[in-house]
This record gives sequence, C-alpha cells and structure tokens, in this order.
Amino acid sequence: MSSSPAPGSRRRRRVPLLAAVLAAGVLVVSPLLGTSPAAAAAASEITLQTTEVAPGGNVSVDFATDRPSAKNWVAIYPASKPEPCDACGMAWAYAPGASGSVQLPAKDRSGNPLPAGDYRVEYLYNDGYTRVSEPVAFSVAEAPYEGPAVDPTKPIALSVVQLNLWGKTTDATMLTEIGADLIFVEEAQSGAAAIARDLGFDYHSTGGSAGVISRYPIVDAGVVTVPGTQGGWMKAIVQVGDTQIAAYGGHLEYRYYATYLPRGYAGDVLAAGFPAEWRGWNKLSAPVTDVPQILAANEASGRPAAATALTADMATERAAGRLTMMGADMNEPSTLDWTEATANLYDHNGVVAPWQTTSILRDGGLVDAYRAIYPDPVTHPGFTWPADTPNVSVSQLAWAPEADERDRIDYIFFAPDERLTLESTRIVGPKGDIVRGARALPVSDEEIFTPQTLWTSDHKGLQAEFTVCGEACQAAAEPGDLVIGTPSIIGTATVGATVTAQPGEWTTGTAFAYQWLVDGEAIDGATSATFGIPASMAGRALSVRVSGSLDGYAPAQATSAPVTVGTGEEPVSETPTIVLGSQTVVAGGSLRVFGEGFAAGAPLRLELHSTPVSLGTVTASAAGEFATTVRVPASVSAGAHTLVVLLPDGTQVRAAVTVTAAQGAAADGLAQTGGELPFAAVWIALAALGLGTALFLRRRLRQQ
Repeated sequence: MSSSPAPGSRRRRRVPLLAAVLAAGVLVVSPLLGTSPAAAAAASEITLQTTEVAPGGNVSVDFATDRPSAKNWVAIYPASKPEPCDACGMAWAYAPGASGSVQLPAKDRSGNPLPAGDYRVEYLYNDGYTRVSEPVAFSVAEAPYEGPAVDPTKPIALSVVQLNLWGKTTDATMLTEIGADLIFVEEAQSGAAAIARDLGFDYHSTGGSAGVISRYPIVDAGVVTVPGTQGGWMKAIVQVGDTQIAAYGGHLEYRYYATYLPRGYAGDVLAAGFPAEWRGWNKLSAPVTDVPQILAANEASGRPAAATALTADMATERAAGRLTMMGADMNEPSTLDWTEATANLYDHNGVVAPWQTTSILRDGGLVDAYRAIYPDPVTHPGFTWPADTPNVSVSQLAWAPEADERDRIDYIFFAPDERLTLESTRIVGPKGDIVRGARALPVSDEEIFTPQTLWTSDHKGLQAEFTVCGEACQAAAEPGDLVIGTPSIIGTATVGATVTAQPGEWTTGTAFAYQWLVDGEAIDGATSATFGIPASMAGRALSVRVSGSLDGYAPAQATSAPVTVGTGEEPVSETPTIVLGSQTVVAGGSLRVFGEGFAAGAPLRLELHSTPVSLGTVTASAAGEFATTVRVPASVSAGAHTLVVLLPDGTQVRAAVTVTAAQGAAADGLAQTGGELPFAAVWIALAALGLGTALFLRRRLRQQ
C-alpha cells in the first residue's frame, strides 16, 4: 500500500436480501438492548509503549477493539493536522483483528526520520478515515548532539567568545570568521537558538537575554536564578574530550549604571535614598566623585550579589571536578581599570573605584582573561562599549553624548586549573569607539580583530584562546626517564692540571650542566665541563656531578667516582688505564673510550674479544691520553665481552663491556666470550667424525 487507504478503493459487493433483513433487525433490536454504535466505539483504544521516541526509532502501538476488521489501520500524523486525511499522514500499518501490537517507524513516507516535534497515532476503521478510537500523542526527541571528534590524549584548543548581540540578527558567518568554539551571548532572545542552528552547534538558553552556544556537546544545563541578572546565569556543562566545563553566560542589570555618575550623567539609579536627579539617563548638574556614594548606587543594582551567587555555584562545580568559566555583559567596569593610573583619563574625573562585582569574582578565585594577558589599563584599556558600529547612527550608540563613556564591561573569567591554559586574548569588532557623541579611532595598543562580515552590535566582543588538557592528555604528557650515563674525570688530577668531565652515554640529545665537588661539597663557580685544580685541593677527593635535561623527560643527575688530587711531585704511574663511556652497548651501536698513562704518540689498536673483532686504531696524545668513539659491529653476539687496547709491544689494557641485542634481533642463546675452544676438544670432534665415516663405508661394503 503506497499511500493512505481511501474508502473508494473498496470493491462493491451485492448484499443478499437475508443479510439486509438481519442488518435491519440489528438496528431495531440494538436500542432495546441498550447498545449503540457510539457505545461500541468507546470500547476501542490504542496505547503507546512510550510517548517519546528517539529520532528514527519505532512507535510501538497496542490496539484493542470490538469493531475488528482486516483493514483497520494505524498511522502517524503531525500534531498540526487535527483530523486524519488522505496524503497528510506519515508511516502506517494494518491493525487487523480485535487486538494486537503494531510497530510504526518514526519516519515520513519517503523513509526519512521525522524531525523533532509533536505527533499522534490515529486508529482508523476499515481502510477509511473514521476513528476507531481517540488518537494518542507522542513526540520525537531532539537528536543528541555529538560534537567534533577529539583525541583526549592530545591538548584541545578552545576559542571562547563573549558578545552582546544587541537584539540584532547576528550572522553565524561572523562567528565562523572569528573562529569561536564556546560563545556567550546576551540580548539574544531567540538568537541563541538561531545562531546555534546555523553553526551546527549545541546551545542552552531559556529564550531570555543570555545563552551559551557550544561546538562541544552540552551534557547538562540549568539556570542560577538570582536578582541583579536579566534572567539568571545560564549554566551549561560542556564536554570537551574527557573534561567537563561548567560554563556560565550572564547579562547583569543595566540600570544603576554608576559608572556614569563620575562622568556627569545619571545612571538610572532608582532606589530610595539617592538624589532624584540620578534617575533616568540625563546629564547631571555636576559629576559625582564621592566614591562611597558611587559604590552604594552600584551595590543597589544587585550585580555584586549576582557575582556572589556565581562564585558559590562555581565552587560547587569545581569540587565536582569540573573546570569553570563565564562570559558576561556585566554593565559594570573593572576594579583593575579605574586605578590611579587612569584616574584622569576617559572622564573618570579623579575617581579611583574598587568596583564590587569584579572584586568579588577575583576574591572568589577567578581570573580576568583580558587583564591576565594585558595588565596595563593605560596601554590596553580593552574598551568593549560603545562600539563604532557601521551603518548605525551615533545617536543610537551614545547614551552620554557629552562625555567619554568608554568602558570595558564585557568579560571572560575563569578559575585557574592545571588542565586549562590561557594562551591569548583579543578584542573583536569595529576598531573605532564613540567618544562624546562622535566616532573616534582607538587610542590603545591592543589587538582588535575586525571580521569582514558586517558588525551589528553596539558592543565589541572579547575572544580568549585556551588549551584544555584533561587527565588522559596529562597522563600522555608525563615525562619519560632519561638513560643516565656514568660520569668520569678525564686527565691527571694533580695540582695545576686541568681535568675534563666526561658525562658518559645518556639519551641522545640530552643537555648537560656540571658541578665540580671537593670532598663531596660543591665548589663555588665550578660549573663548566673543565676544571683547573688549585693547590689548596692537594690530597683531597675531586668528583663532578652531571645534570641531564631533555624535553619530554624527567631531569636526572649522576656523580663520577672521586679521584685523589696529587701534588704533581709524585711519580706518575706508568700503568695505562682505559675508561668506557658506558658499561653496555647495543650491537651495531657506538661506544666512547678514554685512555691515559700511555706513551706519548703511541699507536694503539682497539679490539673486542674473545674472538678478536677490530674496532680501529688511535694515537695517544703527548700527555699519553686519548678519547675516541668505536662502533661495535651489528654481527657481534649479545653477552659479556672485553674491550682491549693493544700497545705496540703487545701489552693489553682491558675493560669489561656488555653487548645487548639490537631491537628486533632473534633471541638466540648468548655467545660465550672470554675463553677459547680447548685444543683437545677439537681432536675429539675430528676423531668422532672419522669413526662415523668408517662405520658408514663398512656398512655399504657389506650391502654390496
């Protein structure tokens, strides 16, 4: 059946006379029995197993009737269609018999999932549009927002924007151009939903002034209702990787705008106890510079109380393990902006005001993102209002046309956390301002990004770039362990001599720092790789401590074995010695070798024993020393070996070294070194071979 059934599709049938008589009898007898068609219909009903269906899911319908028909049917209709009709239904199916169950897909006739909204199921009679029972309503839920795929083991960039929309239609293209991930909006009303839809983002808003729009999923939401705000703080729990952020959007009370009082304008201070002249927005007879009076008017706005409620709720969220941040048009300057340095700027008229709302937020452990990057309010005032909005008359932008009313009243605050790093901030919007009722160019050094898309707000926006690195990210970034070498001292440790610190074999790329020690105590200023030994150190123990550091690794230290400083008058030992940079080396790898006590200019040969493997040659210096790097062939078996330096007269100087198998090499048994195959064993093997050969030949001769 490709479309809703119609009564006209039924075949006509000739009714026998007897059937007609029986039908007439039923009509006559029915009233006498107290039964009517309406009463019969009342015995029919449908029920739904759930009244909310997931997008693309199924609607389970149970039906029962005393008017059964093989062609009774159920169908989905939109709530906007009050009566069943042809070609206006959705999915449908027959419901034959007196009772049963039917599954209806929540899809349209083309098989597409129904959009979120309200619907109903109709139970209709015998291929027609007469109701067997009353319909039952249900809804299709919104599809869960999934957001972008992220790797929680990597740092996640989060661009946060604060913007008063001014009740205008803000083009989502502008926010795309800015590059926003988390957006706090005010004077939004239905704008938050529209922008989120155009961006393909998630959002939370009650349709009032403030809203939160997010590229990342909002997994929970609510409202912190408090006076001093226009609709309360919109709270959205945003899931970024494995980290949750409690994000609060707010629009604080715009009246009691006490920042106008020092500028000689009323700020619509309505509470009792203040001069009547302060009501409305007109120019005052004189600027108000009494700071306690100004702050009292500001307190009456309820904005400080709203900040107190916010910090309390944020503290609860932080205790639950979430990051916290907010974006708001607070309609109040910052205590960090009205300082001694700005007292005679921007018509402050000498006033230094510790504005309460920002003070409460800072006392609650929050950081002003803009001032964290730009602490100087003179070079970077950060003005966000009023903006020089194009295509809007100045009369609509200036409320105090004879004053410099510029202020920073839009903010992003956040609580410090090791999982959250503030990278940068900038102002977004028109470059110009409105000053004394006229358009003016900015006077600061701050960065202002102006989108190509037409700006439609009387505010400038604020953008802060963060990096989120949650538990998985931090675990992945934990430092590794350095391979630590064995430090040694190269040179003859005698008074007046200069010795050199050899760090040994560390992880490739390690940077070194040195500290020379005498009798285990640090020598002031002795922090280079070489050290000249003074006479005062004769007979004392000299050593060197090497500190290694490398990005991605935990720093480490190692100290050389101490050597006793001679006076220089003792006979120099003629016994040559060698020191290895490491006691182990990978097959195919390199090894540093140092030697002293050799004859000046002596040619020396280096080998790896027991089976000799040549490692090259080196010539001793005039002081009888050498330092060289040898490469151990990859073919050398893993196990214990001996590095041998051969003098011209055949004398050997030996040092033990362990060769480890190269990565991926077969795990065969380690070769034995340090001894030679016994001569007798060779003859025994040859005799056994000869005996076996003789037996084999004798057997063949017998067979022949």
